[in-house]
Amino acid sequence: MRGIIYHQYGEPADVLHLSEVPELPVPGPGEVLIRVTARSVHPGDLLGIRGRYRSPGNHAPVGPEGARPGFEGAGVIEAVGAGVAPELAPGARVAFFPARWAWSDKVLAPARFVTRIPDALDDAVAAQLHVAPLTAALLLRAVQAAGAKPGDVVALSAAGGLVARLSAQLLLAEGYVPVGIVRSAQAAATLAGQAPPIGYVSTDQPDWDKKIFPLTNGRPVKVALDAVGGQVASALTALLADGGTLISYGDLSGQPLTVPALAFSTRGISITGVSVGRWAALPDAVRGADIATAIALAQASPTLFRVAAEYPLEAIADAVSHAERAGKDGAVLLR
Repeated sequence: MRGIIYHQYGEPADVLHLSEVPELPVPGPGEVLIRVTARSVHPGDLLGIRGRYRSPGNHAPVGPEGARPGFEGAGVIEAVGAGVAPELAPGARVAFFPARWAWSDKVLAPARFVTRIPDALDDAVAAQLHVAPLTAALLLRAVQAAGAKPGDVVALSAAGGLVARLSAQLLLAEGYVPVGIVRSAQAAATLAGQAPPIGYVSTDQPDWDKKIFPLTNGRPVKVALDAVGGQVASALTALLADGGTLISYGDLSGQPLTVPALAFSTRGISITGVSVGRWAALPDAVRGADIATAIALAQASPTLFRVAAEYPLEAIADAVSHAERAGKDGAVLLR
């Protein structure tokens, strides 16, 4: 069996390679063996390969056996263990998350994290069925927990990305006023003609932060959803209404944000975070509802689940380089 592996942290294009890896065991109780047909490349995968998830002060290297990335994908069930639901039978098309070592020919996944996919959804959509839609569901709950009410303004950075676009759809359905923030005027113009129907501003324009208010009829930003960090996140905190909240769910810039200390004490703003990595620990009922939301989003808006490019496992360096290319339109998949 083949799998992508790395033996040291670093730039993904430099440290990743395809290698022969041990065959997976027969599925145990509650497990499913899946032949993988499509795998998503996420920013979070690349952060892990760079060692960014290590705690501060932890400089431990990758273990001698190496590490294997990937958590989301789609495929076909080859075998199941005892106690697996009848709909997850051999031959069924499924999506999975989280499952270790997704950038391999096969994965062994807990059945509770495997979703039977409708026939109308192709593998390219199915490979994106979990991480982005589930993050959007988590962000909607975080917006509600922050005290935002229908009619309040919610700003979204990285607004051309799938997570932000799905989040905007969910926010619109709940009566919020989403405003998207992108890197270029060209991206803003392109997105303005597509679903979801929201306003956009671009950070390459002078005084871009002030251009948000004409889109909101002068109303301040109650909540900001940020995947960028750095200067963009810092600017968003300055735009927040008193008592507003910045919700971080990514770090595309790799830069720290800067917030004046008095913003917390005199304006009452707060900063919190959401990670799809914590989704698996949620109660079964919540996860089930989130999966239903994900499938509904994919069925209603399959064109949002665009693919920028597909690469074979052998071209892993090209794939991860493309995944970080500015202006790419859609996901990068490994096939």
